[in-house]
Amino acid sequence: MNKKFDVKEKAKDILEETFDSEAIMLLGKISEEMQLIFVSNPTPTFADAVRIVTHYFVNDGRPAGFIEDWLRTAEEHCKSRGLDEADQPKAMLSDLGVFRFMWFLKEKGLTEEQINIVLTGAVQQATDQQNQ
Repeated sequence: MNKKFDVKEKAKDILEETFDSEAIMLLGKISEEMQLIFVSNPTPTFADAVRIVTHYFVNDGRPAGFIEDWLRTAEEHCKSRGLDEADQPKAMLSDLGVFRFMWFLKEKGLTEEQINIVLTGAVQQATDQQNQ
């Protein structure tokens, strides 16, 4: 349990040391947008996930080739994790959320190690909240 606490605290320290309040608000906005996607699509189909992911990346200015590669990789990743077809769309949307967080952190200059710590801390925080 101490290790969990240490990672969450280290993640918090990294964010506080690196980001100003505007960047923290942008991270919160990403989280809110992803929550809205899940609330609006509680049982997404594969077509829903493709539509949502494609819409996000088109609006983000990504080229069609990037979007196709991302979708193919996400689908392969779902299958490699052994997810059944019904769970794959939610996993793809979760992957979109992780991608968005990672991309934001990378754009803000965090190192791969810092990004891993922040994401691990976020997962632990979410897990702790679900268990309460």
